[in-house]
Amino acid sequence: MMKKYILIYLLVLVGCSSSIPDEYVQKMSQLTTELEKTKNIAIEAITKIEKLENALSKSILERDSVLFEHKQETSLLRASDAFQKGNNALLTKKYNKAISYYKKTIKLRPNDAHAYNNLGNAYKENGNYSRAIDCYHNAIKIKPDYASAYYNLGIVYQRNNDFNTALDSYREAARLAHDGVQKWLKDGGYYW
Repeated sequence: MMKKYILIYLLVLVGCSSSIPDEYVQKMSQLTTELEKTKNIAIEAITKIEKLENALSKSILERDSVLFEHKQETSLLRASDAFQKGNNALLTKKYNKAISYYKKTIKLRPNDAHAYNNLGNAYKENGNYSRAIDCYHNAIKIKPDYASAYYNLGIVYQRNNDFNTALDSYREAARLAHDGVQKWLKDGGYYW
């Protein structure tokens, strides 16, 4: 009888030992398959995320470029608007307003020789000759062949009773072909 029990025990033990690893191997195989599927899904998700990040970066760069261009265009439009308003104020003899508008133009377009020249004209008409001279010099620094700035500089020096410097400015304006100055100098017997 004991032999029977031992035999039954051995059969159960062998039977159990062979079924336990089979279940374990099946479960491990199933988990490994699920893990591979999950891994592939994660790789696909990472790839999609990278593509989306690249697209987002490109979109941000394009947006920034458009915003920069818009800002530049807006600044140019504001400068042009301020310049035109300054011209209107100068023509209507509202010199302080003209000064304000030309300063705004220069702030937006610092290399605008015409704005400096017209700002000088507004200062000249207001009687502020030193500031007018500074403005004309700035215009000439930006645009060395600017005949009108030399002509206006001559006017201011003449009003300041600095006739020799005025004459030099008029000669330079004439040399640069400012027609009004050429005629005026010729009529006065001056040549450049």
